Amino acid sequence: MLIPSMGKYFFSVLAFVFTLSACRAQFVSVEDSLEVLLPHLQGRELVDAVSAIAEENIHSDLEKLDRYANAADSLAQRIGYPEGEAMARIIKGYSLYWRGHLAQAREAFQREFDRSVALKFTRGIYMGQEGVFITSLRLGEIEKAHQCVESLLTFVKTIPDSVERNFYITEANNKLAYYYIILHEFPKAHEVLRANMAFALRHPGSPRIMGMILKTMGDLESREDLTRESIAHLEQAREYFRVVRDRHSYLSCIMIQATMYAQAGETAKAMLIFEDLLTRAKQRGYRIGIADLDFELAQLYANQGKFAKAIALQLESLALYTELNRVNEMMILREGLGKTYVKLGNFPQAITHFKQAIQLSESNVPEGESRRVLSDLYILLSQASLRMDERDDANYYARKALYSPTAHEDFALAVPALNNLARVFLSLQEPDSAARTLVTITNHLDVIQSNREQTVYFNSLGELNRQRKSYAQSLAAFGKALALSKAAHYADEQLLALKGLSDVQAETRHPGEALAQLESYYALKDSVYSMTASNEITDILIKYQTAEKERLNALLRSEQIVQEANFRTQGITLVLISVVLALTALLAIGLIRTNLVNKKHNQSLAEKNQEIALQNEEISSQTEAIEAQHEKLKQSLQDLKYTQAMLIHSEKMASLGQLTAGVAHEINNPVNFISSGVDELTQQIDVIITLLKQYDDAAPALPEIEQQAIVALKNELGFEDTLDDIQNLKRLIGTGVERTTHIVKSLRVFSHEGQKAFSHANLNEQLDATLAMTQSEMRGRIEVVKRFDPALPLVECNIGEINQVFMNIILNGIQAIEDKGTLAIATRWDAREKHVRVEIADTGRGIPADVKYHIFDPFFTTKEVGKGTGLGLTISASIVEKHHGQIQVQSEEGHGTCFIVTLPETQTATGGIGIVAMSKNTFPATAGDDSDQ
Repeated sequence: MLIPSMGKYFFSVLAFVFTLSACRAQFVSVEDSLEVLLPHLQGRELVDAVSAIAEENIHSDLEKLDRYANAADSLAQRIGYPEGEAMARIIKGYSLYWRGHLAQAREAFQREFDRSVALKFTRGIYMGQEGVFITSLRLGEIEKAHQCVESLLTFVKTIPDSVERNFYITEANNKLAYYYIILHEFPKAHEVLRANMAFALRHPGSPRIMGMILKTMGDLESREDLTRESIAHLEQAREYFRVVRDRHSYLSCIMIQATMYAQAGETAKAMLIFEDLLTRAKQRGYRIGIADLDFELAQLYANQGKFAKAIALQLESLALYTELNRVNEMMILREGLGKTYVKLGNFPQAITHFKQAIQLSESNVPEGESRRVLSDLYILLSQASLRMDERDDANYYARKALYSPTAHEDFALAVPALNNLARVFLSLQEPDSAARTLVTITNHLDVIQSNREQTVYFNSLGELNRQRKSYAQSLAAFGKALALSKAAHYADEQLLALKGLSDVQAETRHPGEALAQLESYYALKDSVYSMTASNEITDILIKYQTAEKERLNALLRSEQIVQEANFRTQGITLVLISVVLALTALLAIGLIRTNLVNKKHNQSLAEKNQEIALQNEEISSQTEAIEAQHEKLKQSLQDLKYTQAMLIHSEKMASLGQLTAGVAHEINNPVNFISSGVDELTQQIDVIITLLKQYDDAAPALPEIEQQAIVALKNELGFEDTLDDIQNLKRLIGTGVERTTHIVKSLRVFSHEGQKAFSHANLNEQLDATLAMTQSEMRGRIEVVKRFDPALPLVECNIGEINQVFMNIILNGIQAIEDKGTLAIATRWDAREKHVRVEIADTGRGIPADVKYHIFDPFFTTKEVGKGTGLGLTISASIVEKHHGQIQVQSEEGHGTCFIVTLPETQTATGGIGIVAMSKNTFPATAGDDSDQ
């Protein structure tokens, strides 16, 4: 039951169609049968048949689709058949979709879906929602697409008729599997398809359903490189589609099968299939099919090194896509031409085609697809630039190609860009950079299904090991790349592998093996790139350019004929205009009389409108009062939240200060004990060493045999080394005690034990104490540059609060530096203004302009959930303001950040909070210079 809700009319059409082709030996499409049937139909049956022909051309001839869908729409309106109108307009939505007008297509699908819901038209509801689903996927709106699938699954389960319900349940589950395939969630897709197949076997229905499930299985397996399983399922699907005469799905299965043969290295078999399909398409005048098949064959010829044939087919395909206005396919063709020219060594021409493809992509590819498409194109641009030795351009394009998959996408999508970047680094003789990139690929090598990307990876790995002189690993990697490229017929990667093997053998002084690899390299290169092919390509390009000129001349002649016809019709137009003017004058007299009557009505309407306006004004004022009250309540809630957070934070900081002071106090006593003990121990050891030296000086007076015994005992016990070890241990223990004492002092200074209110403090010491508290965050990663003013006076402040400000700013700077960097801290005394200036600058990622003016807002944070409260800088700003000081920020994204805290010497001045922008990151230069790692 294909379209149950359209009633008996559609079934009578289908019954007649199936009767027309009882022969199973030859494929006959539904469209062919329906065109024969049209003269015998009328009414709703005719509308359904015309719509079915339009639907058959969704994936092939959009002009024919428009023609038949418009005819069905017109017929349905004339006979009062709303379901037929909805169906025709949904099909016209697919015309918009394939022409790239995705927003308009989705609007059309949504409109007809809503209309079908009102009509309770099942087929219209399903196809309308299906259209919204596919456009949402193309637009990159993954959540919207998922909602559509869930909505479809919910709807189809409510269909009363059991046969119809089972049909649509299997169709909807097939869409769900397709959704998971697009997201590269292959295990989920397998699970849905297995369950759907089991359901379809329990509830037998249309053969088309079994065909669609098997086709989706084959498509999924083709993406997983499961060649044998994919071809088997596609073969079964073709038989089902032949029975129901679904031409597009039937040919689609053949196309996927041929592609799988090509990927499996059975190029000849794939070419036979494509050439047979191309012959059939030309016999039918099926232009979009001709263009698609030209493109597929061109790729196979290019992989075989038959570039003349490849370019001829690509140019023919490009001309057809241009005529049909298939922008997406034009972009793909430009990319294909560029690849072919790369293989020919014509890199300037290749770069021209790649840039044209990028222009088409940026203006026509939906946002959801453009990231992946542009990444592929920039990879190709980078490779072509590299082959022209334009290394800066290659590096630039390689970095633009870097692609981070979304949460719904597989890491394998990022591999081509990473492979390419590694290859660029290797060409720039930067093996360390290349190694870091290749490590990322190595960690995910198990998810890379593409034989080509594996080949590129092993070639790059071989070159990396060659540059590092790790020749055994290099030979192994190049050998792996050679085996993969031979199996998959990747001539370009095979050449790179042979050249790499030859270079390694030459460097390891194996001239015989190096010469053999080099001979293989040149033999393959000569077979792929020949002068004959170059001449053939030149002839093809000349023919193509000539045909383009003839086409443009024909267009100009057509425009000239149209212009002459326009001149002839101008005289007739003038006569018609005169008649129209006379009729207009008569109508004007009638309108004047009517206008007098309307004036009276308008006056009455104006009075009513005035009353309504007064009522609206009153309602508006009430609304404004309510909104103002709402805003006050929101602000009050925000203030309460902020106050509560500040109180909690203050309690935490007070507890932390007490804890820190207690810990410092408890540690201080044992440290003093150890320090005193170390000094006494050092003195006693010195006494013992002095005594031993006296014994040593007196030893020559002893008998020789006793001297020998003493020397032997010294050697056995390692006496001299023991003395050195004792001295070293003394120094190490002394250093440890000194560092522990410094840490305890820093803890006590930072917590400022016993400090309750304002007192005088040396800010240089407070900054040193704060830095000591953060050493574990910085060690080995961040260099600290200190430029403290030695003439800095004591500042009146709450030391604990000021240390909190310094801690917040320094920790933010440390967290902003992702790898290695510098933290510069400077202090300066302004004698004229009587204030101290503290500058803390980092070389981190900087603050974006749109974020900068919010950083002091309560609860505002750019950190991940759970890693920041959004109160650090807010509290710091309020502390500085409480001290009658100023806090400023200077930052530019990518150039670091500098916070400037200005405090008065005594608490008699006034100040505020200020924010200024920074053109670039510069460290503050003031008196004094010190550094710490």
